[in-house]
Amino acid sequence: MTVGELLQHTAARLAAPELLSEDPVQEARELVAHALGVLPADLPPRAQGRVDSGQHGEFIRLLARRLNLEPTGYIVGAVELLGLRFKVDRRGFIPRLDLPVLINAGLERVPRDAAGFALDLACGIGAAGICLARARPGLRLDLADVSAEAIELARENAEILIPGRAQCFAGDLFRSLPRGRKYAVITANPPWVPDGTELPEEVINHEPAVSFFGGPDGLDVVRRLVRELPEWLSEGGVYAQECDPSQVDKMIGLLTAAGLREPRAHADKEGVHRVVSAQKL
Repeated sequence: MTVGELLQHTAARLAAPELLSEDPVQEARELVAHALGVLPADLPPRAQGRVDSGQHGEFIRLLARRLNLEPTGYIVGAVELLGLRFKVDRRGFIPRLDLPVLINAGLERVPRDAAGFALDLACGIGAAGICLARARPGLRLDLADVSAEAIELARENAEILIPGRAQCFAGDLFRSLPRGRKYAVITANPPWVPDGTELPEEVINHEPAVSFFGGPDGLDVVRRLVRELPEWLSEGGVYAQECDPSQVDKMIGLLTAAGLREPRAHADKEGVHRVVSAQKL
């Protein structure tokens, strides 16, 4: 079959409900491109070309892994967000397609000519912070995560995508960061899943468990973070964090109690509120 036909058939297969795909078309592009030894952006000119037997065999092997509920990001070793391609492996949690909601929430109140420092806390592979730094070139970026393995992966992404502009710190929340540093914007994706929550097989069987569970109501780590937050934000500094839709009101209460003002809830493309932000005024 042609490359275009293979893409079409693969997208239809990945749309099966049990696979929980956020974007079957994008996943199909990733798997087909990887089997052909090219990037997804290289596929359109090849749409009418034939897939040879070796490429088809490699594709079948990749698809079998995905149908066995292995995340596509780990299969191909990369994920694309906002036009940037990030390295992904089992050292870090795979960012989902709603991450741009967090990034845009962080950018919303930060001037385009902002200078100083930005922080991506519980950064995983560093995607949120790196995208933010690309959009605000006057900011230097600190990346921090409790996982030393994740920080190494974030460092590799930063060296490729924003060379010379990022520092990486492994440690619990703010503990490893330079004391006295103030941030114009802090984004965070700390563990917020309540203990005992049943997660999809592709998540719980493949991705780092430290990224998910946050205590009985999911907010144990978040409460510690928010208590320290004001001393790390500069005047006018913005904080944005991903959370479960059921936690939005509680999150706004925590941020307000910590002295932050003008809290906002930010919706994804389906209209579901998954991110909250507030500002130090």
